[in-house]
Amino acid sequence: MISLKVLKAKVAKQRNTVISALRRIKRDDPFSNQDRSIIVEPGTDAAQLFGHEQAVILEQKLKKDLKEIEMALSKIKKGTYGICERCGKKIDFARLEVKPQAIYCLKCEKEIEAKG
Repeated sequence: MISLKVLKAKVAKQRNTVISALRRIKRDDPFSNQDRSIIVEPGTDAAQLFGHEQAVILEQKLKKDLKEIEMALSKIKKGTYGICERCGKKIDFARLEVKPQAIYCLKCEKEIEAKG
């Protein structure tokens, strides 16, 4: 069984990884240059447009992940880490080992995903 200290280090490492990925996406996005995004004309290279759309989707997912990670770090600081945001029960330690930034127990997570 791993300790809270180890989980905190894992969450902090994930945070740094996500922040680096967000920076890389911004840098590699073909439309990240504002002048370029203003001058988009019909006939724009489809590959560039697709690359931009993929970057936007990935950026949104990474921002969501970062929000969960920041929330987990905040909960660790407050001493409320490992408590489900929805039902208030303890989150299984095995789940926290796999997804240290989890804010819901597995049961609540599945119910939320089922509702869409």
